[in-house]
Amino acid sequence: MTTRTEEDIISQAPLTIVLGGEQHKIRPLVIKESRAWRKQFTELIGQLPQYANVTTDDTKGFASAMDMLIVRMPDQVVDLFFLYAVELDREQIESVATDAEIATAFEEVVKLAFPLVSSLGRAMGIMSQ
Repeated sequence: MTTRTEEDIISQAPLTIVLGGEQHKIRPLVIKESRAWRKQFTELIGQLPQYANVTTDDTKGFASAMDMLIVRMPDQVVDLFFLYAVELDREQIESVATDAEIATAFEEVVKLAFPLVSSLGRAMGIMSQ
């Protein structure tokens, strides 16, 4: 995990991540591209509440929830990662990278994709003073 400096952010320096034991660069998406990506991200995350109250009492519902959370959602997260990291060779990386590496890289992409969320939080703090 790398910490992006203010200079990295201002200069639109690419994010450096490790996949398959090798460093790769991901460029920050411009607003137009990022907007579409954030929409797909929220569509995926928006599915989570429907599984929040599923119990083992509902065998069919529980199986469906487990399939979504353990099988389909991780694949959708990988899809989202490569939709952001459009310049990376997905086929090559999937043949050498681990799920843990993708998870870490995805967390970094989310930070890169949502800088305005933290800015909004800081603005709300300033306004409340």
